Amino acid sequence: MGFISEAIGTVLGFIMWLMYLITHNYAISIILFTLITKILLFPLSVKQQKSSAAMTAFQPKLEKLKKQYANNPQKLQEEQMRLYSEEGINPMSSCLPLFIQFPILYGIFDVVYRPITHILRFGKDIINQAKEITQQILTANGGVPAYFEHRPEIYIVKEIQKNPDAFSGMNNPDFVDAVVNFNNKLFGIVDLGDIPTLHPEIWNAAAVILIMIPIMSGLIQIIMTIYSQIRMKKMNPDAPSMGGMNIMFYVMPLFSVWIAFKYPAGIGFYWTMSSFFSLIQSVILYKVYTPEYVASLVEKDKQKRKKSSRPNMYQRMLDEMAAQQGQTGSANSSGKIAVSGVNKEENPEIKISKAKQKEYERMLIREARRRQAEKYGDEFIDDDED
Repeated sequence: MGFISEAIGTVLGFIMWLMYLITHNYAISIILFTLITKILLFPLSVKQQKSSAAMTAFQPKLEKLKKQYANNPQKLQEEQMRLYSEEGINPMSSCLPLFIQFPILYGIFDVVYRPITHILRFGKDIINQAKEITQQILTANGGVPAYFEHRPEIYIVKEIQKNPDAFSGMNNPDFVDAVVNFNNKLFGIVDLGDIPTLHPEIWNAAAVILIMIPIMSGLIQIIMTIYSQIRMKKMNPDAPSMGGMNIMFYVMPLFSVWIAFKYPAGIGFYWTMSSFFSLIQSVILYKVYTPEYVASLVEKDKQKRKKSSRPNMYQRMLDEMAAQQGQTGSANSSGKIAVSGVNKEENPEIKISKAKQKEYERMLIREARRRQAEKYGDEFIDDDED
């Protein structure tokens, strides 16, 4: 594993170690760890739910703009930003919990791959000694598996629990006992270091449960996707279909099944429990964030923005566009100036020389820059002054 996964794994591994100290059970430790992460991320999940509900109600306004400015992409972009600014909606805010969960999953890989380091808390020297003995045993029994270098601690645990006497020469006498007593079994029979497969050597209860871990992971996610879509449709029946986004909602569960079949069962078990807690959380949040409640929250946010002098992200973008375009006026290619806010019948476009046109354009840009600096409290430096 890489440096980033090890760094994240060190933090997550400490939490997992604490859970194991309490439960003395690896599977229950994963469940408690997952629950803790969900609790810590709950405020972000609430924000995501609020944003998703607001976006669902906001969608008809967005579709109306798309139809109105179908032939003018630049104007459409400007009006969309203006609408986002007025409504106080950030379409990316609902993605934040997802972005945070990926580093957690990345760190879980390191924790599952290195249970001796993170949960049993032994150092590199003793682990390297055990690794050499394990490699010798595997070589004598048919060859070293392809993934041994990536997951040596999983193989060390397996070999010590099968034949602890082979490791009797270890420098640390407590090491072998700690690994032998490491409770890494789900329901007492499924080794969470094993990789699920559709073609087990022996069909028994452990093999069936091992296969069910990836299947349950994907199934729970599909249920959550269907439930979310039903709730959103109830909140806004006129909302258009999200097309390609709907496909992604169903691709992700299949992706999780693939991951869970490719890597040790501890990772799939974490993903399954994470999906299960997310489903429960979604049911609760959808009960709380009704369309009426979301509408009241959006209205409160609007009132707060009216009282606040600080512009939001979309308002700053609009201001920058206005500054670049010289919103107070513009000069066209024929050398005529159209002055905004002036009656065209009383003040027709005025023909000027190219030199005057350039001077006027510089004046507009300079004035726009001055206003931007004044608005945000920055120092304005006039580059045209000597």
